[in-house]
Amino acid sequence: MTVGNLKGKISPTMAARTGKRPVSSGKPAHDRGALRKPDSATNFGINLVALAVGLLVLYLLLQLRPGTLDTSIVLILTCASIAVIVIGGERLWRGPALFVAAGLSARLLRPFSLKHAATRVLGLGVTLGLIALTYWLFPEYHGDFYEPFWRFLRLLAPGVVPAALVYFLWSDARLNEPDDVYWHLGRIALGRGVASGAPALLREHFLGWTVKAFFLPLMVVYLTDQIAGTPGLLADVAHNGFGSTWYQLLLRSAYTVDLLFCVVGYTMTLRLFDSHIRSTEPTMLGWVVALICYQPFYSVIGNWYLRYDESGEWLEIFSGYPTLSGFWGAFIIVLVILYGLATVAFGIRFSNLTHRGIVTTGPYRFTRHPAYVCKNLSWWLISVPFLTGADFGTGLRHCCLLGLLNTVYFLRAKTEERHLSRDPVYVAYSEWMDQHGIFSRMRQSIGAMRRPAGKRS
Repeated sequence: MTVGNLKGKISPTMAARTGKRPVSSGKPAHDRGALRKPDSATNFGINLVALAVGLLVLYLLLQLRPGTLDTSIVLILTCASIAVIVIGGERLWRGPALFVAAGLSARLLRPFSLKHAATRVLGLGVTLGLIALTYWLFPEYHGDFYEPFWRFLRLLAPGVVPAALVYFLWSDARLNEPDDVYWHLGRIALGRGVASGAPALLREHFLGWTVKAFFLPLMVVYLTDQIAGTPGLLADVAHNGFGSTWYQLLLRSAYTVDLLFCVVGYTMTLRLFDSHIRSTEPTMLGWVVALICYQPFYSVIGNWYLRYDESGEWLEIFSGYPTLSGFWGAFIIVLVILYGLATVAFGIRFSNLTHRGIVTTGPYRFTRHPAYVCKNLSWWLISVPFLTGADFGTGLRHCCLLGLLNTVYFLRAKTEERHLSRDPVYVAYSEWMDQHGIFSRMRQSIGAMRRPAGKRS
C-alpha cells in the first residue's frame, strides 16, 4: 500500500496511523499504485449465515398456531438466534484478537475487588435509572405506540439483569482500563466527587446511551408491526399463490431483515463482543439530520414540510401495464433488498449516530453509503412524484419535496463521514473507495469517454 514518498505527501499507510486524509499526488489512480481495502470489523459471510438462521427461526415460529406465541417472544427468539450465530462466528473468526480489540483480557489482570466492581454496577444502575426516569417523564412514551417495547423489556429483564451483574463482576479484573465511565459515575453517585478525565467520558457515555434509548424502542415497535403482519401475507400466498402478493411479501421481508439487525445492533452494545460504542456523533447538525428522519419528529416534518407522496404510488399508476409494472416492482425490490443487506453487513454493530467499528464488506465494498443510496432511489420509484401530481406544478412540487428529503440524507452521509474520519481505518477505507467505489469508477469511465482518443492511456 504505497503512494510514493514525495515530501509533503501522506501515504495511506501513514494515514492509517495519523488519521489524516492522504493528499492526492495529482496522478491518475492507476499511476498512484494499488490501495488495499482495510479489513472490516464484521464478516459478511457470518452475517449472511445468521440472517438465514434468523429467517428460518422466524418462519418456523410463524407456522405455529396463531396465538401460541406472543409476537414479542417471536421477535426475541429470532433476534437471539441471529446474535448467537454472529457472536459465535466472530469468536471463531477473530479468536483472541476479539478480546484484545475490546480492551479485555481472558485472564485476570489484577486481584478482584468487590468494592470496585460494586461501584461500576452502581454506575450502570444510575444510567438505567436516568433512562427510566426519561421514559416516565415524557408523554411521548406514555401511549399505546410503545407498548410492544415495554413487553420486550419485561420479557428480557429476568435474564438480562442477572447476566449484566455477572458480566460486570467478571470483567472488572479483566479490563485494561478498570476505572471506566461506570466507575466514575458510581463514584459520583457515592458523593466522592468528579475525578480527572471524567467529564469527557461521561459526555460520550450519555450520548451513546441516548442513542440507544431513543432508537431501540422505535426499532422494536417497527419490527413487531412487521412480524405481526407477516402471517396474513403468508396465508394470502398459500391461498392465492405468489403472483398476487409477491411485491408486498418481498418488500415486507426486506424491511423485516433490516429491522432484525437493527434491534440486534441496538441491544448488543457490549464491550465483551467488541460491539461497544467507540464514539458518538459530535455535532448538532449530525444529530438533527438523523433525528428528523424518525418518529416523533418525522410526523411533523414529513406531514407538514416534506410530504411528497399524497397522490398514490406506482402500483396504481402502472396497473394497466403489467410488463412495465413487473420490471418496476422488481427494481424496487432489488433496491430494498440491498438496503436490508447494508444493515446485515453490520452484524451486531448497527447503530445510528455512533462508531462501533468500520464496515468495509458486503454492500460497503461498492459505496460508502449503500443504505442511503438504495433507500432514496426506492422512494422515487415507489412514489413516482413526477407522475402523481394532478398538473405539472403539483408534480414539480412533489419532486422538490422529495429532493429536500434526499438532501437530509445527503447531510446525514456527510456528517457521518466527518465523524468516522477520526478513525484512521475509515480514512484508509475512504481513500480506497475513492479509487474503487462504484461511483468513482462511473466517473472514471465517463471521464475516459470524454477525453480525446489520442489522450487516452
